[in-house]
Amino acid sequence: MNYGFALLNEQKTDQINQIDLEEADEENRYFIQLYHHVIGAVGLKDLDVLEVGSGRGGGADYIKRYFEPERMVGVDLSESAVLFCNTIYDQNGLSFKDGDAESLPFPDESFDVVLNVESSHCYGSMKKFLGEVKRVLRKGGYFLFTDFRRTEVINILRDNLDNSGLTLIKEVDITANIIKALELDDQRRIALIEEKVPKPMVGFFLQFAGAKGSKIYERFCCGETLYQSFELQK
Repeated sequence: MNYGFALLNEQKTDQINQIDLEEADEENRYFIQLYHHVIGAVGLKDLDVLEVGSGRGGGADYIKRYFEPERMVGVDLSESAVLFCNTIYDQNGLSFKDGDAESLPFPDESFDVVLNVESSHCYGSMKKFLGEVKRVLRKGGYFLFTDFRRTEVINILRDNLDNSGLTLIKEVDITANIIKALELDDQRRIALIEEKVPKPMVGFFLQFAGAKGSKIYERFCCGETLYQSFELQK
């Protein structure tokens, strides 16, 4: 689950427009397109890939099925989420482990790619997290990262990345793509929340999901919050 990614009119020639999804994955297209954008041109086939903040595991499962890494590992702070993932997903080479983003439970130089999607804004120390990313990456490995920040603190994030010991290859402002995805998927999200969530909690979940009219949606629209994607290399 994430805020999603949709192409703007002038981006219709982008490779995302060409994603051929299985029928069962179509309802999650906007979520998947955010992963697809972040992965970009980095080939994952036969590599060892780690997703930090894997949540309920849909992103890691998509990557394993469509991009064919040798090993796809998801790590998340929530033990219940990890238990859910290890119960639901049954693919060779796909596994989930509980762990802290600021103290990753893996040896040095364990992965070719580290992926982090819409999770880092919850971390206590971005500096510690980036130190762990660098530690578990092999030389030449990639850190593929996307998240949002309030405009007044976005430069703090950039400073953290500049001082991480990783080389910044690309930074893209995708706020407009996030807004469009939220708008296109709005009615489906609202219907799901109203169907699945107890009535006293519906308002909270609409805010959390970025429904139109929510604070996060309005902050994206007025420029108070930016959504960026980054590609870095060790």
